Amino acid sequence: MSPKLTILVAVVVAIAIGAALYLISNQAPPTTAPQPTPTTTQQTTPPTSPKTATSPSPAQQTTPPPSPATTRQTTPTPSTATTQQTTPVQSSTSPQTTATPPQYITIRDVLGREVQIKLPVRRVVAIGPGALRLVVYLNATDKLAGIEALEKRPPQGRDYGYVLWAKNLTGLPVVGQGGPGSPVNFEAIIEARPDVIIMTPTLANTPDEVQAKTGIPVVAVTYGTTGTINFTELFYSLKILGQILDREQRARQLIAYMQSLIKDLERRTANVTNRPKVYAGAISYRGGRPFTSTQSGFPPLVLLKTPSVADKYNIMPGAQISWEALLKEQPDVVFIDLGNYLTVVQDFNKSKDPYCSLNAFKQGKVYGVLPFNHYWTNIATMLADAYYMGKVLYPDRFADVDPAKKANEIYTEFLGMPLYQKIAKDFGGGFRQLSFPCG
Repeated sequence: MSPKLTILVAVVVAIAIGAALYLISNQAPPTTAPQPTPTTTQQTTPPTSPKTATSPSPAQQTTPPPSPATTRQTTPTPSTATTQQTTPVQSSTSPQTTATPPQYITIRDVLGREVQIKLPVRRVVAIGPGALRLVVYLNATDKLAGIEALEKRPPQGRDYGYVLWAKNLTGLPVVGQGGPGSPVNFEAIIEARPDVIIMTPTLANTPDEVQAKTGIPVVAVTYGTTGTINFTELFYSLKILGQILDREQRARQLIAYMQSLIKDLERRTANVTNRPKVYAGAISYRGGRPFTSTQSGFPPLVLLKTPSVADKYNIMPGAQISWEALLKEQPDVVFIDLGNYLTVVQDFNKSKDPYCSLNAFKQGKVYGVLPFNHYWTNIATMLADAYYMGKVLYPDRFADVDPAKKANEIYTEFLGMPLYQKIAKDFGGGFRQLSFPCG
């Protein structure tokens, strides 16, 4: 082949290859179906401040208790009853982040006040008669940010006080003086930095006033007036505190235990045809009291379906019955509050005649019970007293009950420790028959 022909063939081949490459580079890419844009369903964002919150859904609220004379039903607020905001899905070019907004629970306290609380609650103070007792009963002392000065006293008479001392909690900051009608120390509470204030409505300041002046949610709890116990209010207070303090299971457990004791006492004393005449005297109330200090509707006797001779006189806690009335009523059995036993002994030694004119003293049917009326009703001690008094009054119905063992069972269930021997030692021996020689 000649050189010219060879060059011509090479040119033709080069042109053919170039044309093929051009056609390949200009073909359309395959069509890809468009991907849908991710969507996010957003829920209602919880309020950022408890003070300005709107009303939550019914599932978040706790139905308030009705008046003590009616049966209360509680709609418990689930521990997760909060509304959370969902973070939208971001583009694939940036990393995804998940923000967890604060959670809130709205409860209605015993006064019918709606209170919104940010969860979890890590620090609380409990002020007013009986408030701290419920926190201790719920085994939530790890959340205490301070206590009242009154709680630093030795625990005698306050069943929950033994737990404070055992756990060295009396060294916590003081958040107020304590005591019925005492003023609230706003500055001390604010300095303790609680997430929630738990209080009984017996102080000089109302819950609304305390909440307004501290800016901290206030929850009111109660379980009756001084010297009495309202189990409906008590169970409701424990339920809402269980939700607030993350102790819902503990609250249910304690309520169920109390209900079992109430039913047991009712069963044991049902259909009793011959009930003795009973007097409970020297009942504690804000300090030492004489033998004639008593009250109508003495709680252990109420649980035993047994009237006191004082009932017909409508005697309020802290008041006294006259000797004339006692001599007229002639109780068959007398119970004396051991917190005032020495006061009664001193008075007896000064003048035996009034005492020895009572059949119960002449026949030696005088017994000592543990004091439960100290900074409101000490519920565990009151229930222990009920079993001992039942043993004395109806020995055949309580034949299987050892009062000391039953008391330790009750204290262990309420406070996590068998306290009977320690409490009995503090009051000279605990449950026992007392000697008042009238010969």
